[in-house]
Amino acid sequence: MTVPAPGPASRHEPTDAILVETARQLEHWRLALERLAAPETLASPASWQFLEHYLGVALRATINTATERLRSRIATLAAALDRSGPNDAARLRAELLRVRQHYLRLETMIEFYADALATRAVEPMGSWLRACDHLATRAMAEILTPLGLQVPAVLTFADKGSGAAIWKMGLRLWDGTIENPVAVIKVTRHNLLRPTATLHEAGHQIAHVLGWNTELRDALANGLQPRLGPLAQVWAGWASEIAGDAFAFCHTGFGAVSALHDVVDGDDDAVFFLMPGDPHPVAHLRVLLGVAMCRRAFGAGGWDRLAEAWTDAHPGSGIDAGTRELIERSLPALDQIAGLTLYRPYRAFRGRSLADLIDPRRVSPSALDTLERDLGQGGLHSRHWIWDEAIRILALTSYRATRDAASLRQSVLQQDAVMRRLGLKRAA
Repeated sequence: MTVPAPGPASRHEPTDAILVETARQLEHWRLALERLAAPETLASPASWQFLEHYLGVALRATINTATERLRSRIATLAAALDRSGPNDAARLRAELLRVRQHYLRLETMIEFYADALATRAVEPMGSWLRACDHLATRAMAEILTPLGLQVPAVLTFADKGSGAAIWKMGLRLWDGTIENPVAVIKVTRHNLLRPTATLHEAGHQIAHVLGWNTELRDALANGLQPRLGPLAQVWAGWASEIAGDAFAFCHTGFGAVSALHDVVDGDDDAVFFLMPGDPHPVAHLRVLLGVAMCRRAFGAGGWDRLAEAWTDAHPGSGIDAGTRELIERSLPALDQIAGLTLYRPYRAFRGRSLADLIDPRRVSPSALDTLERDLGQGGLHSRHWIWDEAIRILALTSYRATRDAASLRQSVLQQDAVMRRLGLKRAA
């Protein structure tokens, strides 16, 4: 690019000024990208060190690929500016603005990973989160490994709020050009030591990989239509969240239902809130569906007390007529919904049911009592038990937490110790 010498104004001078400014701004974004791409600006060496090898490699490769694409785009624009003439100014400035937006999207993606890694940089948080990685990975492996499918790597991080979340492996993130290489799961700080929600989020990944959401949606729509009519479509729209709840239930039983209850509890306005298009079931029905799963799998038990307390605390006296109709007509159908979710065969599971692949009877109260006896006094200190039975130990401590306040405190302290040991072993 040739810059004219100072002199009398010419008709091309404004255009030349645009080209100079375009080149100057482009250099700003080039330098910003170099800083953004440096590994030490993303996370501390300790954060990288404590990642599983594959997890660290996958994250670095994804970030490198994304930054190289933008770096190449910047180099192409720089070369075009060097060859530019007055007629190119508008086109090259438009590309500069696209480069700017590309950088900002890439920065958002990298900051997302950086924030996630930052929550894992100190102890005991790092061990707790590595333990959650292990729980989610093992939970997914129980379905995917027998089906001959790869188990996604998991990166959990802690954040504020009441509910967990997942950014699924394989989905495009803010960069728009790169697929997320791992399953990134947000674990809420308040529930970090009752992390059954981590398994709910892992269930979303499973349903995505296997295509179960679509099948479950169709099963609910068709199966409930004779009983509920048009309201069957409401339940069908909740299929993805029901799938996540069912996955967590099969792995951790009543503990998952009780933890969910504690997350979605609130006043009647919140518990009966119905938003069209929201994939989450009305909280009142969601908790009672969890109870229906317990009854279907285990018979009578402590979940009956929870259901009684829940309905007494939430009479719903002020809800609108449409929501009241949905609630009243759905309550008798909850057992059927539990059956369609847990025990119906699906193509996603190669003609088997979810309960065939993850038998909830392994975490029934009687099975957990047996596990507790087998663990004995030292089982929760055994690396072998903690590694191999991490999910059922979570089911056990979560089940203990349903009894009363003192039991909850004791179970959380026990789960804390388990997760610290598990996280340290995973880092070794």
